[in-house]
Amino acid sequence: MKKLSFLLFAFISISFLSCSSDDDSTTPEEENPDTSLYLRFTLNGIEYDFEPETLTSQRTLILGNETVNEVYSRISLWIPNEPSLGTHEISDDFPSDANLTTLYSADVWIGEEVIDASSGTLVITELSDDYVKGTFSFTGTNEEGTTATVTNGSFRSNR
Repeated sequence: MKKLSFLLFAFISISFLSCSSDDDSTTPEEENPDTSLYLRFTLNGIEYDFEPETLTSQRTLILGNETVNEVYSRISLWIPNEPSLGTHEISDDFPSDANLTTLYSADVWIGEEVIDASSGTLVITELSDDYVKGTFSFTGTNEEGTTATVTNGSFRSNR
């Protein structure tokens, strides 16, 4: 009987020691949340990396700008104020009351050269109350008709 009592006591003790509260655990994401803000892309083989600013009016503008190699450089990603997860076509349509909630557009400025995106995609991969994260690529032309391609675009910005 002593052996049975001892085994029962040992089993109960081990059970209590091996249990832990789920409330105390954290996931790797909670331990190392992605709090960085970035706006990165490659244009005709040159890599750009900006800290984005977010401006909201009738649409949301995710803007990156700074001087790179002594040339003013800027990229603008325009999304609806209430974006949705998924892949969205980038368009050169003009904003109107009819398309403000569905229009995704972009442009890039390198010095005096302005390239308006005429086709491409913007993929929103994460949305929260505070942040939007995604990827993008597009092709556009400048005023002279020269084609430029933006690739490897990624961003995480405030909403």
